[in-house]
Amino acid sequence: MKKCFLILLLPLLICTCSEKRQEEAGRMNFASFSDIRIDKDDFWNPYFLIHKDITLPLAVRWTESHFESPMVSKAVEGIAYSLQFEKDTELAVKRSTWVTRLKNEAGQRQAAADTCEVSRAVSEVFNDADLLRISGDGKYADDLEQTLYNKVLPAISLKGDSFLSNVPTSSDGEWQRKAWDETPGSAMDLFRVIPYLGNIAYGTSEKALWVNLYMSADAKIEFAGEEVFVHQSTPYPWDGYVALRLELPKPVKAEVRLRIPSWCKDFTINVNGNATSARIEDGFAVLNRKWQDGDYIELVLDMPVEIVDATFLGTEDDSKRVIQRGPIVYCMEEEDNPAGFESLCLSKNMEFRMEKLPKTEWWGHELMRISAQVPGSQAITLIPYFAWGNRGSGKMRVFIPLSS
Repeated sequence: MKKCFLILLLPLLICTCSEKRQEEAGRMNFASFSDIRIDKDDFWNPYFLIHKDITLPLAVRWTESHFESPMVSKAVEGIAYSLQFEKDTELAVKRSTWVTRLKNEAGQRQAAADTCEVSRAVSEVFNDADLLRISGDGKYADDLEQTLYNKVLPAISLKGDSFLSNVPTSSDGEWQRKAWDETPGSAMDLFRVIPYLGNIAYGTSEKALWVNLYMSADAKIEFAGEEVFVHQSTPYPWDGYVALRLELPKPVKAEVRLRIPSWCKDFTINVNGNATSARIEDGFAVLNRKWQDGDYIELVLDMPVEIVDATFLGTEDDSKRVIQRGPIVYCMEEEDNPAGFESLCLSKNMEFRMEKLPKTEWWGHELMRISAQVPGSQAITLIPYFAWGNRGSGKMRVFIPLSS
């Protein structure tokens, strides 16, 4: 009887301990995107520039001509996020007018439904962000990041002007991204999720500064009763090196919490050049000390190329696997593998080589390519899955046969 009682009580004790840790750390508040600059980030800055110059004008024009659509509320939400990082007085007034009209017509409108795979993936990002903020558990940031890189970004072209409603993990050339008017549901969701990302990068609580997403982002943050500046520099997601410098008006005794992604098997942390140990709590490395102006933190996440199951993308059969490095899933395209595309396979003793690709060939985006080869056999060339289908309509595979 006592044994049964303990079994029933154990989950409650675990939940209570978890909640106590979260209360001690404090619930997280995200830093506003208006206080963050990411113009130095090689990965995300091109997306934000494309959003501002191409996707935002498309959204505004579509909204003006389709205001009766239930999806307009998503466009207005996306414009609100956009205005956080790009001030536009005329657009702000226009958005305010639309918000008033939507409120007045609230009882007359049908809510926009998540009608496609991409819309559901975007909803996952927003849901994970809410759970991360409420719980302070890094697993939600991990889920958010994997969804973002490998379910959301593949749906939008690198030029930012065409979209998919459903993202396939294989194609024989039949899948093509389409213009905004042909895919308004997914286009609206993709439009609103990109500018939202800056809101998630940093979080604060009474006792902690949280670094949730890694990007070269300078931030002005209210932290421990002081206005502090955080300067982050990193080539992530192409490399696991992250550098943070703190600018403080006076010394602050508090925690800095650095997310350790679930895919990372090993990492090191230096503070002011000295190796530092940290306890891991809910997916974050916790550094608790008295921080001084100019303190410098270096985090190095081990990021090998791996052959994985990637079940979060679904499965095809037990004989196939996926190439992943860090948070990025890779695919092979016929464009890079014209000979024997259908017969190419993976092997556990493969050798991998990384190569940075010129931005001029990828519409301003920085990409890393992987060459995979078993000695003495044909090599496979892979590109990030989110970049597939931008050079034509050839074959593509994410899940690749694994040779015994």
